Amino acid sequence: MAEKTILSADLYDNVLTEKPGDYTAKPQITGSLHNPDIAYRIVDRRTEYRPETVINIMDLSDDEKVRAIIEGKSLSDGLGQYILNISGPFEGENPKFDPKIHKAGITFTPGKKLLEGLKNLDFKLNIATTGPVVNSITDSATGGVNTTITSVSPAVIAGSTLLIKGDHPSVGVFFTEDKADATPQKVRMIVINTTSQIVIQVPKLTPGQYRLSVTTQAGSNYKMVKEPRTYLFPILLNVVEGGDGSDSESPDEI
Repeated sequence: MAEKTILSADLYDNVLTEKPGDYTAKPQITGSLHNPDIAYRIVDRRTEYRPETVINIMDLSDDEKVRAIIEGKSLSDGLGQYILNISGPFEGENPKFDPKIHKAGITFTPGKKLLEGLKNLDFKLNIATTGPVVNSITDSATGGVNTTITSVSPAVIAGSTLLIKGDHPSVGVFFTEDKADATPQKVRMIVINTTSQIVIQVPKLTPGQYRLSVTTQAGSNYKMVKEPRTYLFPILLNVVEGGDGSDSESPDEI
């Protein structure tokens, strides 16, 4: 029997019920890995391979997998199966695909290896420190949820304890490109801000993958706390171009 992997998970009040002591759990994400990181893990296990060779093969594999999926192939690899899907309504006798209404997406089904790995997980549960929690971010330009963000366009962040308050320089909503030494870019325009929702205008961002973070000194029940508390959204967001670039202020550094 495989050895159990012990992870930590934070417990948050379940906002969908009023029952005391009812929680939802969020696993603590322990880091972010990319192809080079996986390549070096492979090299550590099998030293006859050069990391540069493994990285090159992995990158080529990614390119070919993407090409296969967008050709309409059903792709199965060591993680699972990927199949194209289409969302959006189709009406009339001769409907056509409209990118403004319809979206192409991916259905992912975990494979045997991943499912077996999930069976060997165990969690140490902790009551989370009261602070901001992001459950989702919706791109108003595309309707995408937790996927695509359009530069210089509205977006809606949903969660709990999201009221942005405090004088500390780190307080605010930030987007940070997923690369070494990237400078966090602060959201300058917050249209609506409640404890459960933040409506923002995304700053002008160059295309790429970004991480969303929310920092506030407001705790539960609108009480202020001394130290800022940050929630880093674990899902990478794909930023695409859009808007006229009117939000051109230089980013804040935190």
